[in-house]
Parts: sequence; structure tokens; C-alpha cells
Amino acid sequence: MTMNTLARAIALYQAGNRAAAATVAQEIAAGAAGEDLGDACNLLAVIALDDGCAVDAESHARRAMATEPGNPVYLNTLGNILLAQGRSDEALVALTTAHGLAPAEPDILFNLANAQRRAGRDQDAVESYRGCIALKPGHIAARNNLAVLLKAQGDAEGAATVLIEAVAHAPTSAELRFNLGNALLAAGRLDGAEAAYRRTISLRPRHSEAHANLGVVLAESGRKTEAETSFRAAIAINPDLEPAYVGLADLVDEGSGDDIAHRRAVLALKPDLAAIRSSLLMCMQYSPAAGRAQLFAEHQAYGAMFPAPTVPAYAVDHDFSVERPLRLGVVSGDFRSHAMAFFALPVFAARDSADWYLTGYSTTAKPDAVTQEFRAAADAWRDVRDLSTTQLVELIVRDRIDVLIDLSGHARNTRLPVFAAKPAPLQVAWGDYVDTRGLSTIDILLGDSIQTPPEDDRYYTERVVRFAPDYFCYRPPAYAPPVAPAPCLTQGGLTFGCFSEITKIGPAAVAIWAAVMNAIPNARFLFNNRLLADATRQQHLIQLFRDHGIGSDRLMFRTGGAHAAFLAQYADIDVVLDTTPYSGGLTTCEALLMGVPVLTIPGDRFCGRHAAVHLTHGGYPEGVARSVDDLVAKAKHFAADPNALDELRMALRDRFLKSTVCDVPRFAAAFYGTLRNEWHKLCATRREK
Repeated sequence: MTMNTLARAIALYQAGNRAAAATVAQEIAAGAAGEDLGDACNLLAVIALDDGCAVDAESHARRAMATEPGNPVYLNTLGNILLAQGRSDEALVALTTAHGLAPAEPDILFNLANAQRRAGRDQDAVESYRGCIALKPGHIAARNNLAVLLKAQGDAEGAATVLIEAVAHAPTSAELRFNLGNALLAAGRLDGAEAAYRRTISLRPRHSEAHANLGVVLAESGRKTEAETSFRAAIAINPDLEPAYVGLADLVDEGSGDDIAHRRAVLALKPDLAAIRSSLLMCMQYSPAAGRAQLFAEHQAYGAMFPAPTVPAYAVDHDFSVERPLRLGVVSGDFRSHAMAFFALPVFAARDSADWYLTGYSTTAKPDAVTQEFRAAADAWRDVRDLSTTQLVELIVRDRIDVLIDLSGHARNTRLPVFAAKPAPLQVAWGDYVDTRGLSTIDILLGDSIQTPPEDDRYYTERVVRFAPDYFCYRPPAYAPPVAPAPCLTQGGLTFGCFSEITKIGPAAVAIWAAVMNAIPNARFLFNNRLLADATRQQHLIQLFRDHGIGSDRLMFRTGGAHAAFLAQYADIDVVLDTTPYSGGLTTCEALLMGVPVLTIPGDRFCGRHAAVHLTHGGYPEGVARSVDDLVAKAKHFAADPNALDELRMALRDRFLKSTVCDVPRFAAAFYGTLRNEWHKLCATRREK
């Protein structure tokens, strides 16, 4: 009788009638004993978990366990419940035990893999997913999750291979096709990604994310009109799909002149979309027309979208002991081949691991080999690209982070809304984005006296802490080629150059460079950037120089290359002329490393003073000019004495490597000492309250 009733409860559950199934199971649990009781309680646990009632689910699961502690089905259910509550370690114990008791059960091994992944044991998870697939080749969820994990590890090709095999088992699965497109896009296989997204849309025409990602592929392929159509199709299906608006905004390049107006137009479509306002702020950094006051007002507008929480998200029982090892979290989308690999990675690697437990929260869209270097430098690693704001906040709180650093600011893949919830007691702005974040919940911004002088404090919502001569330190790559002689010794004139991002090059910078070129008629100018493979971009720069009377015969273009080859090409220029209003940071350090002097005029904003601070403390303060006339005079001095320029070139690398900019241990001591001191202040403030 009871078994027939239990079978009816299971049948009701399988038919999707959870409420009726729960009623029957409760009747059984009220009057049954032994195995019947255990199975009924296990079903109630599964139903409660489906309904989002994890606490009730755990209670039912433990009641089932009490009837038969070694039942792998009950252990599997308990493990899933614990995992849903974020209790990864406990879930691992339950699911590992369940797998040991039923090693041939693929669903248990699948759940174990999910727990291993959540706990950061990625390689164990990979092996478990593969084991599950070996037991059940048609286990589509295992193939899908394995592919997602491989992609997160930077193995996009491996992920694509797994998904191609999965598609063979489920050819009509739109989600598999969509994830295949994601893997192929991450692998740079745009044609394959486009085909996968189009197949997804044919299977599920209203798959808004497929429309949006197809737009990304089309944009990267240079087909911007088609991309706009795809982004707008995604928005028509799902007006709240943030990536579609971001893609639409990014169709106009930063620093292109009409980038700000375009983003304001997109923002008008979705005024409450923080990601577009962040994109707007990035564009404004490249615009000389956007003054400091206007920039600050826009940052404040961003901050107004996120009022400070009444109660911070970090745990009420957070440990505010002063002298103990601290848990440091860093959130970034730039854990990859990026300037942060030379500026931030050496600082993380130089910490005292007895004092600092480092967790990296990676939002990096396309992990690469350098991502693995960041990962190796951390004590714990979290790939959080796919987590919602709420999920990431909860994860940081569970990790008991004491000090949380934002490394990306308003750059792409930002997660600033997480900081608005205050998941850590001490929150810090540092890194690639060079301005205030606009959030009242970020406590301090790490700066220096040149890029963030005291008179600019009024433009920051954070308290500015000037902790070192330069807010970054630089670790040169081991593969840097030797310094070459000045090319002017054999070329019959100076070759000026700019190896910076194209987004930093606009009319304001070209006007200064043209003044130099007009003052030195036999000088030439060399641009070097991968995006200059686009002839349209070259023509744009040529026209900017023509507007100042400089012919195209004096301009040369290169398209970069592997980093070692890129550095070697500094041998072909005599002097770097800095960009404005966004100054060169990494390129200034690379120029000094290669013996090439840099001339700069400090700008009106943080990002306009990068070269100034690196030159001042990097062994060549003479490169900082007071005005355009002063910069032209310095350039003419080089032209008048090529031998002196060559002597300087031969000395610059040594000066730079011996400077404070390259003194990583000294910088790290100041960096971690400052964070520790700020922690002391915070704890003292709490004691006073």
C-alpha cells in the first residue's frame, strides 16, 4: 500500500505536479518507517530544493539519512542541497562518499564534478565530468558543463571539441549550439562561431543571447551594420539584455570623436544600464573636451545609481582583529595579456603569503596563458564571468574577504555594482582605470602626488591615499631585446613614434606632434599598433597630419606583432611623443626599457599624467615638458645633437631599471603596508563606535 503510494508521489513529481507530490510524500512520512520513510523524505528534500527552500530541503534530507546513512541516493540529494547553499566543502564530503558507494552511477559523478568546480578544484571537476561521460556518453549536461569549464580554463578549442561531440548526441539542442558558438568565439574562430549562433537562432528564433553574441561576431568581423541589426533584434526580444546594449554602444570605437554622442544615444534607450554609463566614462577619458568637473559629475551620476546599502553585505560577525593574516580579494577583467601583467602581477607575487591570502575574482572574457600566471600567483581563484551581481557578492562574503580591490574600474568587464553592495569591510580602487569610481562604498583610491595631486581630491568620491612615488611598479619581461643604437645616426633625421593604442590618438595629440614635425622638416613619424592593419585607420591619421601641413610621405605604419618583436621595433624610433589627453603608461615604461626617451606634457587628469610620473621616477624627468613650445624645444635639441641622443639611449635602460619604478620589493612593501595601515584605521574606528 505504502509503496504504491510512494510510486504515485514519484509519478506526480515526474509529471511536474510538485505540490501534489509533496502532499502524498508528507502523508507517507507521517506514518511510514524504514526505507519507505527514507524515500519519502528524500523526495520531499528534492521538491523543497526545486522550490528554493534549501533549509527545509536539508531538514528532509537529514531525516532520510537518519534512516540509512550509507544510502548513496540520499547522500547525493544532501550534497546537492549543501551545494545550493554555497557549502562547497560539506557538499564535497557528501558527494564523494556517495560516489564511493555507487561508482558506476553517472548522475552522482556529475553532481560531484559540479561541487568540485564550485570549490575551485577545476582539474578534479574535469576528470569527474569525463568519467561521467564515459559512464553515460549521452549525458548532455556533463558534456556542456565540461565545455564551459574548459573554456573558463582558457582551453576554448578543447571546449569546442567537447561541444561538437555533444551536438552529435543532441543535434536539436539550441543551448549546445549556443555554447559551441561561445567556445568558437573565445577561440577566435569567427566563421564557426557565426554558423553556430545562426543555427541556434534557427532552432530557437527568440534566443536573445544568440542574437547578441552573433552581433559581437559580426562586429569583430568588421560588419558593423549587420552587427547593429543583431543587437537590436536581441533588444527587441529582451529589452533588459545588458550585453546587447553594450555591444550596440561598442560599435563606435572609444576615442573616435563621435563615441560619446553615440553612447549617450544608447544610454537614452536604457537610462538605468550601468554598463553603458561605464562605457561613456571610458570614452570621456579620451576626450579633451571633457574637463575634470564634467568627468566628476558623470562619475557622480554613475554612483547615484547605487545608493549606499543600509547594511553592508559582509557578514555581521566579520572578524575585525587587527593583527592577523588578511584575506585580500581582487576583482578584474584584465587577468590576461595586458598592462596589468607588468604592473599588478609582480605586486601580487611579491606579497608575504603568511600575511595575505589572495583570492582572484576573474571576469576576464578571454583567458590566455598570462591568465594562468595570475592564477598561479593567487591562493584561490574564482572564474566569476557568469555569476550575477548577487551571486558574486554572496561568494565574496562567503570567502570572508577583508580587503577587496577593484582593478578594472569602468573598463570592459567591470563588476563595480558588486562593490556597491559592500561585500568587504575595506574596499579599494587601484589598477587600470585611472579615475574615481563614483561609488561611496569604495573607501580609498591608491594614487601618487603627480597623477592625483592634493588639489584634485575634490574630484574623487574615495579618499586618495598617496602611498608611493608612482602608483604602479613595473617588472620588465625577461625576453626584452638589447637596446639598439639611435636610428638617426644612419637615417639622416629623427624618427618620432607612438606605439600606443589607437584610441589614444586624436586631433589634440596630432596637433602637438605636427608642431614638432613642422619644426624639424626632415623628421618622420612611425605608428605601431595591430589595429593599423585597417587601411581606414591609417587614412584617418594621414588626414589629421595633412590638416597641419604634414604629408603622408613622412608617416610610416606598423602593425605590432608578438610582444618581443613589438619591443624590438623600438629600435626604429629615436623619440616617443606622448599622447593626450590620455597619456601612455605601459608604452612609456617599455620605451625607457628600450632606451628611447619620451616627451610628454602632463594633462589635466589622472590618465593624462602617466608618462609624467613614470619619467619623473623612472630616470628621465627631463622628458616632462611644461608646454607645447617647451616640448618642441626639447625635440629640436635632440635633432641638433644625434650623438648626445645616442649616448642618452645607451644609458636610459640602466637608469630605468635602477629607479623606484622598477623596484618591485620596495613598492610591494609600501603597497601592503598601506593596506595593513588602512585596516588598522578601520578597526580603530569600529572600536570607537
